[in-house]
Amino acid sequence: MTTKRLLRIETADGEMALGLWEVAPAGEALHPPVLLMHGASFGSALFDLPLAGYSLMQELANGGRFVYAIDVRGYGASVGHDVMNAPPDAHPPFSRARHAVADIGVAVSAILQRRSVQSIDVIGFSWGSIIAGWYASGHAAEVRRLVLYAPLFAEKNAMWLDRIGDPADTRRLAGHFGAYRLITRDDVFARWNGDVSGDPRDVREDGVVEKLFETLAANDPRSGLHHPPAFRCPNGAFADLIEVFNGRPLYDPRAITTPVLLVRGERDTTSTRTDMQRLQSAIGSAEKSCLEIPGGSHFLCIEKNHMSLYRAITAHLAGN
Repeated sequence: MTTKRLLRIETADGEMALGLWEVAPAGEALHPPVLLMHGASFGSALFDLPLAGYSLMQELANGGRFVYAIDVRGYGASVGHDVMNAPPDAHPPFSRARHAVADIGVAVSAILQRRSVQSIDVIGFSWGSIIAGWYASGHAAEVRRLVLYAPLFAEKNAMWLDRIGDPADTRRLAGHFGAYRLITRDDVFARWNGDVSGDPRDVREDGVVEKLFETLAANDPRSGLHHPPAFRCPNGAFADLIEVFNGRPLYDPRAITTPVLLVRGERDTTSTRTDMQRLQSAIGSAEKSCLEIPGGSHFLCIEKNHMSLYRAITAHLAGN
């Protein structure tokens, strides 16, 4: 039986302790460790939903490896930053990509030391695919294999510009976004539904949204103080994504040399086929491939067809 524990590691700037989740395999570790990096809204809980068969972390650990998931500053088990405890309008959008890259760096260093290895595998999801790719572009020796799931790079996305752009000039973020936002259960429904082309019931089992919200809210000690209950989520990713969705990349993928798998659900409206193909062309790795999974949207990892994603990731990480 696999076991899960929460580790605490200090940020490189000494501002706070980050939460790093570890799931240990039931037996001997047969493969290198892997680190998962979450997206802009839901934190690492997305990778370990407490529903039978809905945990990517458990699936990877069952294959014989130590699995880690970082909550970068402001998210999940790392919500306790001073900025997140102040009123949201007291600070600008918090937890930008450059800070998340630094947070991944301390997580990788901790895993390398903890497991006595020279390199690990890394998986990045959505906004986290930018963080993972950015980190890998400057740390080839530490990243053995890379998976960019629901990858984002640099493509005009009118849907997202309408959501978060300034109505007067969508080249910049709307001015009402403060340091963080509150996310209710209804917001989780709306976020997921907004990233599915067609009927969300085609891709999602009943009860999954409720369980996702319940898990995310449990990581925020202040969630119950709001009516309805809501967890805090940083807005720094939106300040990054306004660049990406205007076609302005945040890093240079030509510097990535590790083997890379890019994978998305075919019904995803945030990570598009053309943006994924553009990123594949730009990546410098000799070994790089794209995969689209039918019957999946942006949150494929906890949708009906999630096992197709799990198998694709496992197969890629099995390479030498």
